Order: sequence, then C-alpha cells, then structure tokens
Amino acid sequence: MNLNKLFAFMLALISCVFVACSNSEVAGGSSDDAGIYAVKDLDVAGVSQKGPFVTGSIVSVQGVDCKTLELTGEKFTGNVKSDKGDFAIDGVNLKSSCALFEVTGYYLNEVTGKESSEKLSLKALTDLSVRKTVNVNLLTHLEYERLKHLVTVEKMDFAAAKAQAEREVLTSFDIANNVDEFEDLNIFEKGDGNAALLAVSVLMQADADVAKLEERTNEVSTAIAKNGLWDDDETKSEVAEWVATAKENGQIEKIRQNLEGLNYASEIPAFETYVESFGESLTRESFLNPQVQYDSIVDNRDGQVYKTVKIGEQVWMAQNLNYADDVKMPELKGNMWCYDNNPEKCSLMGRLYTWNVAKDSLCPDGYRLPDTTSWNTLIAVAGGVAKAAAVLKSQFGWDALGGTNDYGFSAVADGEWYRSGSFDSEGLKAYIWSSAEYSEASENAAYAIYFGNDGTVSVKKFPKNNGFSVRCLKN
Repeated sequence: MNLNKLFAFMLALISCVFVACSNSEVAGGSSDDAGIYAVKDLDVAGVSQKGPFVTGSIVSVQGVDCKTLELTGEKFTGNVKSDKGDFAIDGVNLKSSCALFEVTGYYLNEVTGKESSEKLSLKALTDLSVRKTVNVNLLTHLEYERLKHLVTVEKMDFAAAKAQAEREVLTSFDIANNVDEFEDLNIFEKGDGNAALLAVSVLMQADADVAKLEERTNEVSTAIAKNGLWDDDETKSEVAEWVATAKENGQIEKIRQNLEGLNYASEIPAFETYVESFGESLTRESFLNPQVQYDSIVDNRDGQVYKTVKIGEQVWMAQNLNYADDVKMPELKGNMWCYDNNPEKCSLMGRLYTWNVAKDSLCPDGYRLPDTTSWNTLIAVAGGVAKAAAVLKSQFGWDALGGTNDYGFSAVADGEWYRSGSFDSEGLKAYIWSSAEYSEASENAAYAIYFGNDGTVSVKKFPKNNGFSVRCLKN
C-alpha cells in the first residue's frame, strides 16, 4: 500500500469513528449538535391521572423546541388503554427532545368515587432525552406555565427551570421538596411523592365540578407562573375550609375507600397527612366567611389591604390592624407585639397594641377606634350577649367553641400580650380595644370587648398596658 492509499484509508477510518459517535442513542434518539437530541422511533408510555383517566381518553405528544418552547409541528396521538389511565404511543419522531404531552377525557373523581360528568385536559412538558415513561397528572399540569416562564422569560435551561418549577409548586402546597420528578409519580403507588400527588389532586378537586376544577387549577397555575408563589389567600382559605369539613364528616376517609375499592394498587399512598397539613395552614382570609360579601380598604400609610363588612348600620374592618411603622409613629416602639414575637402571627391575625397607642389615631384614614357604645351596638345587632359571641367569632383559629361567623366580623382568638412580659390565650380568647377610658390609672383603666373561651362576649375593663388587638370602625 503506497503512502497516498494509506492516508486515504486512515481518513476513512477516522470518519467512520466520528459517524459512529454521532449516532450514539439516548432514550431512543441520537445526539445532534449543541447537545440537542433528536427523538427517533421512541416508544413512550405512562399513566394519566387526576383520578385515573378512563378508557379511550385522547393522549397526544407534540414536539417542542427546548429553548423557545414553541411547538415544532410534530404530533403523535394515542388513547388511554384502560380505566387505570395507562397509555402507550409508539414510533415517536421529534426534531428536539422536548415534548408536550396532553391528555383529554373523562376521569374518576376520587372525592366522589364517580366518573366526571365533563372532560378534563392535563399537560406535561418533559425532556425525552432522559426518559421513555411520562406520567401526566395535576402536578405536571400546575408546573407547566411556570416552566415556560422560566425558560422563555428568565432564559433558564430546561432542566434547571424544571427543577425550580417543581420546588415552587410543592412549596405552594406546604410540601417539602423530597419527591421524584412529577412525570414519575403515580397515585396508585406508595411513597411520599405519590402521596403528595394524590393530596394535591384531592385538594384541587375538593367539592368542585370539572368547570370549577379547571378554573381553580388555572388560577393556581397562573399565580405560580408569575413569581413562583400561590398567593391567593381567598382560594387557599376556600380549600382549607373544605378540608376541615371533610375531616369532620368522614369525606377524607371515604376518598381512601373510593380508591382502594378500584383494586388498582396493593397500597394507596398516605395522602391524608399532606391534605390535613394544608387544611391547618391558615391564611388571613381563612378567618373570613366566604358566604359574606366583603368590601376592602387600603391603608395608605403602608399599603396594607383590609376587608370590611357592614353589620347593621356600622361598617367594620373584618380583620385586625397590623400597622407597624414606628418611624412615622415613634410611640409604637415597645408598645406593639406579634404573638410569641413571631412575625407570621402578625401577618395572620394582626398586631397587639397597648391602649395608649391604640387610642391615638392608629386606625387608617376614615376609620376610628370604636367606643363602648359602638361595641354594645354591635353586640345588640348580633343578637345580644347570649348569641353574639357565636355569630361574630371566626369558624377557624379557636381551640374550642368557634363561631359561625354569620355576620362576617371574624373575631380571631389571637390572645394577648400581658404586661408582665408574657403572651397568653392564643386559640382561646380575643381582646379588642375600645377608645373608652375608665380612669387615668393603669390598672383596669380602659375598656375592651372580650370574647371568652366559654362562648361569652362582653365589654370589660382591662389594664392599659396590656397588648390587645385593634379593630377599626368607619367614621
């Protein structure tokens, strides 16, 4: 062999090596330039679950550009094979490894134990370079818009964006981020991640029909997409209230029975822990009555928003004051507290103030600290001392004898700061200042309305230097 032939042979050999390397398979695809994988003849499978989607539900796989998340125009379809929600689509070919899975159909409502009356659609955005199995569920659906935002707006790479979106969705439901990727979760398998999926499915369903479920999931998904937070206290409270009722009437236990009765799994994951934990995570809105029509005001001093409610001829703030600017009001220093010195308690139930600072223009513009006549008028309108406590107290936050909150006043059992330096009676009692002074002394020298742990309400005298709540009344 002469030198030229030897050179040509070596060049051909090297070329073959490079060609072989470029065709190395990853999850049914081949590695292209810039680390982007083309999906070739990939057989994909998974389960589709809200509760499980029923036989015949439509499943589609569409190609997605991993950088822009725009659809590439490629589409493959299949059907759910059984009422377990399982599906398989063979021979998927995509220019990029990212894909949008979508399932549309009827599903088993795990709360009612019946098939849904209307169809539902759920999505999952995934990377097929690292998997052949893709489960489509409520968590994959809730992360979808946030994942798109992180990739297209914040320019994160797909894998990092997906990991962040999953963390944020779980955090929104007070779930620790120690679960598998959402596409691997299955409500009919044991494990914490699967329990978390089932819990979120139950919480979003609650007592909603399909239209309400779609509305609720869209609201949550949109909220998380913006900043990674589900900050809709009103919807959270609505769901938390359902949890409280479902625990009391046995509905949570019935959900487990519904799923176990399908005989799809040897063990249903322990979703109850997550559901009940969410139900206990109250927000400011949790103390309100969702059946009451509230208005709202903005405190122009700090921008905080308070719900207001009309009771008889009076308009009350329906939430305790949480004003804390001790630069504008230096007298607040040393005269206001969060229960247990925990700032979250202030955000939830308002702040505790001494009477001397409460009486001095502490309320927002247009509102004032009520006098004893105003408090007694409220009690009279609410049925008198024998009935008022029950109908003025919030349903939540009381360890015993919570109220019906018929009027929407939403008295919260936020306790007190006692002048000796201790906090007391959270969950048991509520004390709210009036503007009326009994004497210039500090002991038993100012009036406040008092909601006891025995179902009573009264206007009584208390030490001025105790820390009580403030509710403001419209002028």
